[in-house]
Amino acid sequence: NCNSTLYPESRFCVYCGQPVIKNTPADDIRLSRLVSVAPQSLVQKIRSSDNFTGERRVVTFLFVDVVGSTKIKEQVSVDVWTDIMNGFVDQIIPIIYFYEGTVARVLGDSILVFFGAPIAHEDDPARAVRSALEILPVGDLFTKKIQVEYSIDFLIRACIHTGFVVINSVIDGLKFDFSSSEGDVNLTSRIKFAASPRSIILTEKTYRFINPIISCTQLEPVMVKGHVKPVQIYKVEGIKSQPEPVRGVYGLVSKMVGRDIELRSLSNLCEAVRVGLGRAVIIHGEPGIGKTRLVSEWKTVVDNEILDTPPIWAEGRGLSFSQSQPYHVLISLVRSILGIPQNCNESKARDLIKERSQELFGDSMAEVYPFIAHLLSYEVEANNELTVSLQDPQVLQTQYYIAIQKLFIAISSIQPLVCILEDLHWADSSSVDILMRLLPLVSTESILMCLVLRDERDSPGWKLVSAAREILGGSLIEVSLSPLSDKDSGEIISNLLEIEDIPEKARITILKKAEGNPFFVEEVIRMLIDHDVIIRDKDRWTVCDEFYEVEIPDNLQGLLLARIDRLPDEVKNVLRVASVIGRKFPIRVLQEVLLERI
Repeated sequence: NCNSTLYPESRFCVYCGQPVIKNTPADDIRLSRLVSVAPQSLVQKIRSSDNFTGERRVVTFLFVDVVGSTKIKEQVSVDVWTDIMNGFVDQIIPIIYFYEGTVARVLGDSILVFFGAPIAHEDDPARAVRSALEILPVGDLFTKKIQVEYSIDFLIRACIHTGFVVINSVIDGLKFDFSSSEGDVNLTSRIKFAASPRSIILTEKTYRFINPIISCTQLEPVMVKGHVKPVQIYKVEGIKSQPEPVRGVYGLVSKMVGRDIELRSLSNLCEAVRVGLGRAVIIHGEPGIGKTRLVSEWKTVVDNEILDTPPIWAEGRGLSFSQSQPYHVLISLVRSILGIPQNCNESKARDLIKERSQELFGDSMAEVYPFIAHLLSYEVEANNELTVSLQDPQVLQTQYYIAIQKLFIAISSIQPLVCILEDLHWADSSSVDILMRLLPLVSTESILMCLVLRDERDSPGWKLVSAAREILGGSLIEVSLSPLSDKDSGEIISNLLEIEDIPEKARITILKKAEGNPFFVEEVIRMLIDHDVIIRDKDRWTVCDEFYEVEIPDNLQGLLLARIDRLPDEVKNVLRVASVIGRKFPIRVLQEVLLERI
């Protein structure tokens, strides 16, 4: 493609990213089949984002391949091998599409998937790892099937890396053209030699994004052709039962600053609920502005108080990849209320639900238990009346609402109940419908409903905000978080780095990039540490003399690209033109350039 000299056994060019191994007709047919079964919602998102014109993107690459495929192909015919690979890919593609990954290449015994292009999400590294974790057990079942039918060992492995790629254009449906001048695609395929069968290996660049939620084991660094330094790799073990905060710089801590008034308001709400007055609060603001941190500090303050009747904290959370999954926010909230651990098996979870229902409802537990268990996707004992209820979606939703309403009332009659609903901008419509019906409970019960979300008024979760404003009146307060002042942002910098005499140029650069957003402050500092601009010297941090203008950190690029991708085409076009003109400019300049393009 670019006439560059490549290293032996390269699968992708380290300069332009094009595959060295040519696609066979079977590969092309397989890719077309994969495109044809893609969910229409995903196809539509990509079609609405296909005006790329050479955009450089942060992408997490997932490379899945068959171990020892050369030996396997010697044992079976070409047709059988094609059928085996088609069957395997058909099994795993629904998982990839669920997390909105896109198939970039199919090459014989392997499949290359992009998370972050052509459409971006702020959690693409996590999506890639979650996909791989779900692909492995599917591969195990497929392996057993192939062993029975053909007496061969069909084993897979997965490699994950985060880097840059240039998306040139969407060719047809989900097929797209890309290039990579930094060797990231080839690196992803090369680290497979450090991966044992049935394992997932990832690089340092992906690890730092997913470490708070995914458990990994650090392995010995490996040498990869085309890279001067060894590449640090990790083996994925699974999802952590107790995830850590996703945001923040590992090892650096700052007390919360600039939110004292908001924290006092929340603490006063808890006091009101403790004496029997139900309340609701809406906490909203831009991504990274500190909503989750404020809630965390609030819980710490209340838990440190000596109270006769401390509140019960229950948390439900929206997930970016589960918006199409009915009741996913409600399910996480109910699991939290009942104390069901994340990795609890079905038998134990069902026993916990039954035991808690017996404690709370006694002889009337049959009115609650089966519907709570069914909501959480657990099998329940069959009877005719229950079977009819579970078959009608409208009746079932009403039964869910009644059961959860009774659960809320029973819990709050014992102790004040605080329901924190995080990331409601990612809530599913089914959860929103039931939560809207539950809002009036704050007027009669010792319940505090806390709605935490971004200012995205077109999301399903914003309906809860509108409903709360309309229904609750004086029982509702709103906390709108605005950017921090330069003084407060400077205090965060000093707290994180403990540098009293930080150079003015460094301080101004960080403040300029962050614009009062605490998350942005942390990510800019993280990038400066990664680039050895801020270094640890024994027990203190120092800033190098050669301080340069920093780029936008990878983590923020994913966040920003995900938001840009949701804009209408004409708005994205204006944004692209504006970004070329500069950071500040008269509006007439933008108008003239846009008119020239027309």
